[in-house]
Amino acid sequence: MTDKLYYRDIDKKEFNAEILEAVKEKKGWRVVLDKTCFFPEGGGQPADKGWLKDIPVTDVQKEGDLIYHYLAENPGTGAAAGRIDFDHRRDFMQQHTGQHILSGALWKIGGYKTLAVHMGEDYTTIEIEAPDIPEKDVIAVEEMANRVINRDLQVSIVETGHSELHRFPLRRPTDLKGKIRLVRIGDFDCAACGGLHFKSTREVELVKAIGVEKIRGNARIAWKIGGRAFADYREKDKIITALRTVLGTKEDMFAQKAQELQEEIVTYKRKCNQLENRLAETAAQNLFEGQQDPGAGFRVITVSWQDEDANLTKKILKNLINREKVVVCAVNVTADRVQWSIGCSADVDFSFDGIKDDLLSIIDGRGGGRFPLWQGAGAAPDRAGDFLKKFRELHCS
Repeated sequence: MTDKLYYRDIDKKEFNAEILEAVKEKKGWRVVLDKTCFFPEGGGQPADKGWLKDIPVTDVQKEGDLIYHYLAENPGTGAAAGRIDFDHRRDFMQQHTGQHILSGALWKIGGYKTLAVHMGEDYTTIEIEAPDIPEKDVIAVEEMANRVINRDLQVSIVETGHSELHRFPLRRPTDLKGKIRLVRIGDFDCAACGGLHFKSTREVELVKAIGVEKIRGNARIAWKIGGRAFADYREKDKIITALRTVLGTKEDMFAQKAQELQEEIVTYKRKCNQLENRLAETAAQNLFEGQQDPGAGFRVITVSWQDEDANLTKKILKNLINREKVVVCAVNVTADRVQWSIGCSADVDFSFDGIKDDLLSIIDGRGGGRFPLWQGAGAAPDRAGDFLKKFRELHCS
């Protein structure tokens, strides 16, 4: 049995213990101590992080009366000094105590039952037994929770048996047996919980809703709690300040300005697409007229581009193969590769498979496709000219 120091003193950061067992497993060395300040994962709260004999503790799990600490290295046996990453613990205590306050507020505001809780590294989510939640209720819950935090209510721990549960104003029933640990937040909330909590609601500092989504047919609300809420406010304030300069307007006009810019972008994209189509048609016409039928019954067109826009080259190629009696081979050369395209008009009897190996080996290329267009890339851009030359030789000799 491991003596659970974390329940006796949540502020204790360092401790000394005896290593009773150290066993090598897949996830690291599993270590059992006679006593520990490391809180194991449970009750929705992640495990503590920290160090044992200056070796990082990667995970902590509870099995029965034993606490297993997982380390990347073998700590040996005997005496061991442990140290908790208290910033990590405090962050998740804020999440956990804050979640209890929020779940209590959700119940009081709209009778919303908490179904599931997830405390992530960035935010905490609470899934409620309701398909949705009105924005006014989210605001009301947020305001009530922050009032509770500012009231500096005492958070107390009570251990009792199942037969005595009727004496307590539980927010939700519990099926736990034996000794049951209850967390009471003043006269505001009471729930069974095995996690770590502050002694006062004031330590939670602040809660802020950041979004609502639907999961499994229920609403799930995301929250920034404690230091995360302040960090989120600072980050968003930076963003707003930057946008104020970029958009040249006040924050209450951001949405309107963004809508105007979006409409302008759509207009410019349409105009650019029209101009690009005209440019592709002109380029394709010049290529078509500049390269004559070598006597094979169709025109053989080769073209080389340098860092050209891929969308434009596709349009030029499409325009060419939509004409009659055309076979085209194009390359677009960049610093470290060459994009190749080969196509033909529908009225040409052309077999790419018959020339594929001879051509692609020149540029160390790969790719494929099907009639009437094949494309890919090669790793030897310096041999793009030889690639085009070989293509012409295969069709013009």
